[in-house]
Amino acid sequence: MTARGGNGSRNRKGAGIGVKKHLEAIRVADLRDVYAFWAAGDAPGGTKKELVKLLSGMMLEEGVVYRRVRTLTRKVLDVLLLLLRRDHYGSDLPGLFQRLPGEETVKLEYHEAEAGLKALSRRGFLAQVAQGGRAGNGRVVYTVPQELGQLLTSLFREETRTVASVFSLAQHAASITAAERGRLMQGFPALAQSPGPDDVRHILGDDGAPALLARLEDPLDRVTQYVLEQHGGVCARQQWTQRNGKLTDVSWEREPWARALERNGVGTIARLSLKNYGLDHDDDLFVVFEEVLDDHLGRACDAEPTYDEVLKSRCDLVADLGYFLEFVRRNPVKVSRAGEVYKAGRKKIQKGFVFRESSLAGPTEIWNLISRVTANLSLVGKDDEGFLEVLPDAETFQERPLEQKTQELYRYLLEQPGPRGRSLHQHELRTVVADLLREHPDRWWHGTALATLARHRYMATLDERGIKDRHRDRFFTAYFSGKETPNDLARELTEHWLPQLYVLGVLDVAMQDDQPTGWKLTALGARMLGAELAELDTGLQPLLVNPDFEILVLPEGDVTDVIHTLDGYAQRVKSGDVVHFRLTKEAIEAAVGRGRSVEDLLTFLKARARGEVPQNVLYSLSSWAGSVTFATLERGVLLRAADEQALDRILAVPEVDALLVNRLGDALAFLKAAPSDKKLLATLREKGIELQGP
Repeated sequence: MTARGGNGSRNRKGAGIGVKKHLEAIRVADLRDVYAFWAAGDAPGGTKKELVKLLSGMMLEEGVVYRRVRTLTRKVLDVLLLLLRRDHYGSDLPGLFQRLPGEETVKLEYHEAEAGLKALSRRGFLAQVAQGGRAGNGRVVYTVPQELGQLLTSLFREETRTVASVFSLAQHAASITAAERGRLMQGFPALAQSPGPDDVRHILGDDGAPALLARLEDPLDRVTQYVLEQHGGVCARQQWTQRNGKLTDVSWEREPWARALERNGVGTIARLSLKNYGLDHDDDLFVVFEEVLDDHLGRACDAEPTYDEVLKSRCDLVADLGYFLEFVRRNPVKVSRAGEVYKAGRKKIQKGFVFRESSLAGPTEIWNLISRVTANLSLVGKDDEGFLEVLPDAETFQERPLEQKTQELYRYLLEQPGPRGRSLHQHELRTVVADLLREHPDRWWHGTALATLARHRYMATLDERGIKDRHRDRFFTAYFSGKETPNDLARELTEHWLPQLYVLGVLDVAMQDDQPTGWKLTALGARMLGAELAELDTGLQPLLVNPDFEILVLPEGDVTDVIHTLDGYAQRVKSGDVVHFRLTKEAIEAAVGRGRSVEDLLTFLKARARGEVPQNVLYSLSSWAGSVTFATLERGVLLRAADEQALDRILAVPEVDALLVNRLGDALAFLKAAPSDKKLLATLREKGIELQGP
């Protein structure tokens, strides 16, 4: 191709070129071929000026451009997409293979790229610009005319943008074209020409989200505040139409809003189809970027939420679970064929539960949870007579420290379905919540802040987590995977998962008018999740031990382990900021019966109590523990010989002596099991001994 002919133009002034100037540089014969492609028919007669005018109109009409682009092959389209991402929509041939930051690798051979450039040039998509040296000897840059490039960028963007680039400011900044980045740099001069790890820092700056939101003009500023307050930073167009009388003077304006949001680094509006990810959404979506939302919520969460009281479950669930196991161990508990405890027995057990009833959890929820946990973790089972029995795993579970017990219960709950049933997304969302709690262990999360930010982060990492492929694999199996909307994801966390973490003792909850206004990680939750909290006073002496056998645990620092220890020996009579225990003969005898040492309790009380432990308490505890008498049940076989000498001859055989438990008399012995080995029986016969019996 030359400056006088061919399907392109040569220009040494710069990479950018307009559509009209590009068309004017094409020879008339080639211009007619370009027209035939764009008009899908033969070119009419007339002058070159008339052809240029007609083509200019068609190449700037969105519908025509969309239809013509759809006729391009996949490889040619890949070349065009690469050019649109370059500065001024232009690049030389080698430059197409230089991967930009945030750009996915395109499987394109060199000869395919060369053929693609020629095909695009013949169809009028590209101009040729000579840069450096004499015409024909310099570097040839293939460039899309500016107006056409802008139109193509807009058309391709909705089809090529990822979910991550819609929800994440960092991914958005890495995925936009050079021209779009240039416009972003006008508002944020600190940005580099190419995407980098400091993009978010340069855009947020020192003033953060408030400064970015202040850039928005009316009515978009009011719309953005509405989306933040009412929908947690994500609002589908369908939700906007149901805004219940708010902002009735404002109509949805996708294109201008999207440009303003992106230009100011706040967010974007995109038409997304999330059905391939197992999410029920195929509509315009107004999104405030995750990093902006995080900064916005973080500033709001610097102060404590308003509350009437703070609910602290501490280790109450573990205490009730331990009480349930001990009750089953010491009392007959009849169950139905389905394994459910009868109502009378259930009420009797629940009288010993200490978990405080609230709008987040009551006796029914705690009972159902304990029933599921004990069955699924093999802590209790049903014997042949229809009674509950404590299984060996329960003994191991009870001996573990509080942190390990809570960890095991957390792992169980992590895999359980929510109220809407099991879905692909719930487990992943719950792990994101844990990540956020680890990142901000001292933060009070106001209202729905924790759930909405977790939802944002999850949406930004759908592809990273392989959710599309995992949903596809589950769709073609019998595994049920429900369809949720993006708002359902946050709602499930707020209404179900966060209350579960409170019940477990991982979160404290600020309550006002019987509704949660804030959530905060507890010291127990921090230890369990591996988060680093500010140094806490562990309450070295938080106990008041009274002569009437009452023990008060004062709320000084982290006292969960103190409460957990006392739950193993004493009866808890009141829960609150100050926890009340009572030492009783029955509770001490039960603890000793489970193998607990009263000496360990006395050492614990002396170390943690303020002042001396009353002497009557020390004496009574020792006396109660000493009144417990142990007896051992053993299974085995009674061996009766004719006389003492016969028994001596039998026990002289090493294999029989190994079975001996105890010699009960001159001619009686108690064995672990009956000798059954054929060689052993043959040896006994050789010694003149025949064993009889069952």
